Amino acid sequence: MTVKVSLVEPKVPFLNFYTAYIKHLPLMGPLYLGAILSREGHDVRIFNENIRKLDYSHLKDSDVLGISIVTSTAPRGYEIARQFRLVNPKGRIIIGGAHATFMPDEASQYADHVVRGEAEGVIADVVKNGSDSVVEGSPVQDLDALPFPDFSMMAGFGRYITPISTSRGCPHNCVFCSVTPMFGRKYRFRSTESIVEEISRFKHHHIFFYDDNFAANKNRAKELLRAMIEHKLTPRWTAQAAVDVADDEDLLELIAKANCGRLCIGFESMDADTLRSYNKKQTPDDVIRCLGLLKKHHIKVHGMFISDGYSDIYNKLGIDSLQLSVLIPLVGSKLYKSAKDAGSFIFDKYPTDWELFDGIHVVHRPDSVSPVEMQKQTIEALKHFYSRFEVAKLFFTAKFGDCFMRAMGHRMIRKWESQNKDFMSRLKGVTSSAASDMEPFPGT
Repeated sequence: MTVKVSLVEPKVPFLNFYTAYIKHLPLMGPLYLGAILSREGHDVRIFNENIRKLDYSHLKDSDVLGISIVTSTAPRGYEIARQFRLVNPKGRIIIGGAHATFMPDEASQYADHVVRGEAEGVIADVVKNGSDSVVEGSPVQDLDALPFPDFSMMAGFGRYITPISTSRGCPHNCVFCSVTPMFGRKYRFRSTESIVEEISRFKHHHIFFYDDNFAANKNRAKELLRAMIEHKLTPRWTAQAAVDVADDEDLLELIAKANCGRLCIGFESMDADTLRSYNKKQTPDDVIRCLGLLKKHHIKVHGMFISDGYSDIYNKLGIDSLQLSVLIPLVGSKLYKSAKDAGSFIFDKYPTDWELFDGIHVVHRPDSVSPVEMQKQTIEALKHFYSRFEVAKLFFTAKFGDCFMRAMGHRMIRKWESQNKDFMSRLKGVTSSAASDMEPFPGT
């Protein structure tokens, strides 16, 4: 029996540096699940609110609605579920994704079924036959067995940037990260042949490899890059990597030769004690060495840092673009548990306040300064990096691509400040005390 299935990715709640890119970078979950369900003979449509406004008239004839949520999009996801109930009381709702994995009791209030973990192995059965309120997914051991994503299912997706996932899992255990609790500490890799076949399907303007660490296995990364070069599959591409990518210069040569547009590196901090507290296996000297070698090979760097407050070090490091996040206790991470146990969260209107867990809003009391001061200093550091002066400097040195990114960052920060005046007012009323006088989180 053919089931009509609509899969939805809710919109992000606030403007940030990535606003211009989010419409090009959808979650992979709905794309994989859509391809699996289509292979099973079901009628599948995928809607991404970051690409196109959701029209509930397109959902009302769906037998099943699937919603994939991260913590910051959970409130919007629950609202979509409520609205779907109004237009289609008989339809079933499935909610999955990272937030639902770690908060299944909360998500169950809005869904018939909540899938925890990786859903590819269970989604077909849940859609066809129904299941328990909470369904346990399991890690996909053979990633090559997954069908390639079918982007034609996603309304309005222009594929300016093609997302490709080549691995899952991470052996590291950073205190602020929820990747390991979600996908496990064992790396699982797709074969080079499968990835090459996926890339070969059509021409690409730009590829973004979604792996948490593209170069986790350096020999495997080199094999893939050699295959891409051999098959002339070298559009501009971006990937995430760790500092130790610079430990292998042969790999850096291949990355440059394969036409890498930019590597996104998790530097996190330039303070040795802070890096140790994050359980990062690197030092500030490692960061400096990595940047020097990437510059030597003409590889642009998107530096990802966690804010320690105001700093002008980011321009001095010579990174090409900056992602500066406040320290967010992501649901599922070790940091979340310790912050909850210490009573250091500063907001309690859940699920509504989950939207603030997007990496740019202070949601718990920092150790060194007040929450409002941390917020102000972080924004000031971003404004310094994305200043008009830096935009002009890049323009007059004819670095027009970097100039455009700085100008976009400058505009986004200004818009963020305008959008978050009420939030800043809320922060001003928060004390610096580590002990919270607020009620515990419901459901946690």
